[in-house]
Amino acid sequence: MHLSPPRRRVLTAALIILFSAASRDLAAQTEIFFDQLSGNSAGWVFKARSNDVLGQFGSDSLFGFDYSALGIPEAPNTRVGDQATRGVRLRTNALGNPEDQAGVVLENSSFAGKYTVQVDMWLNWAADDELIGTTEHGGLFVGKATAQDPGDPGFPVQRGAGAIFSTDGDCSNCDHILLKNRAELDTFSGQYSVRDFGFGNQPGFDNTDVNSNAANGELLDFPAMFPTFNINTATGGAQGTPVNLDQPAGAIGFQWVTITAEIDPTDPGMGEGPGVGTAKFSVTSERSGETFVLGTVDNSVLDEMDDDMDGDTCDFSSATNQEDICTGETPVDLEGQVTLALFDFFLSTASDVNLAFALFDNLYVFAPDAGLPGDFNDDGTVDAADYTVWRDGLGTEYVAADYDIWRNNYGATASAAAATNPTPEPSAIVMIGLVGGLGLSCRRIRRRD
Repeated sequence: MHLSPPRRRVLTAALIILFSAASRDLAAQTEIFFDQLSGNSAGWVFKARSNDVLGQFGSDSLFGFDYSALGIPEAPNTRVGDQATRGVRLRTNALGNPEDQAGVVLENSSFAGKYTVQVDMWLNWAADDELIGTTEHGGLFVGKATAQDPGDPGFPVQRGAGAIFSTDGDCSNCDHILLKNRAELDTFSGQYSVRDFGFGNQPGFDNTDVNSNAANGELLDFPAMFPTFNINTATGGAQGTPVNLDQPAGAIGFQWVTITAEIDPTDPGMGEGPGVGTAKFSVTSERSGETFVLGTVDNSVLDEMDDDMDGDTCDFSSATNQEDICTGETPVDLEGQVTLALFDFFLSTASDVNLAFALFDNLYVFAPDAGLPGDFNDDGTVDAADYTVWRDGLGTEYVAADYDIWRNNYGATASAAAATNPTPEPSAIVMIGLVGGLGLSCRRIRRRD
């Protein structure tokens, strides 16, 4: 193919931009742990309210579960060579007990400092015409409880910072929730990506929530990001779902989502408390391609006792329909542990417990690379702009000795550093493909479940 000089210049510029971005992405983090969850449960510990297998409360876990028989497609982040359509399945509340839970917990001392956790999740519910026992929550916790707040021993799964999501959107204002241990955080705390959907919209987000006001936080439209679809079609008819039954919009059941948690245990946070450490949770749907940030669990944020500023604490005013949401939240330990979890907050049981589960696949943990010495603004080049960052942060973020680091590395670039390790990784190969394309996204009201 012949390119005219203008097109050749455009392609050359695109190559520079794409490979520069790829180099910076590859240099940004290093994989420190991976588990395809395909059968080997070594290191993982199962926990439930009764702490047994399908015992008093009816919970279990199964590593290496083959989900293809249920019409579930391969998880989005499966590696070449991994066992296909295998993951860990969690079930809970087979016997109709309230607030049941099941989880698998992995302790690992390398999950420390700044790190990122990523896992694929599929939430399945027994979709029948009666719609009884369909609402459960699945999600991810990072870290542990603390000596000051060891957590409720009756609920051993909820430890650390967490984000959980309902199967079918039938939780009413608690379909997408952030947690510290068992405490469900309220949006007025500022830890969610949208601060205010109203006093009645607690403790988290409803599947129907829409925020079009940028001053109120991230622009979110859950029904648009997670549109409805026919369940029977999505699973190829393999689950015997009624042909007219659809997945409710705004909820994340019957689709692969990737949950990502970005942890910084030394982040001072935005709150007034002495605690430090944050965990930012985001979700990407493979089906729609949409990503949203649920929020950032922040150890510096205290439990605000007077949200409506009426002088009373932990109260509800029927006259104004306002309430003080007292969560009981306390700081959590954000290091050393990952928990994959399923919860059922309700009494009713699913019509078929074999179709009510959370499925997890492809757990990755990454740590940031050391980066380029002297590149204080992280733009891939050590230049005069980094001196300004150092000068403005001197005495707080930086010390005098950092000036010598900047001076000794002046002119260095991330691309030059990357040249010492030229082995391509999968994301680099993807970028090459893209370039080829150039040549030729305290009170809750719960419904009946």
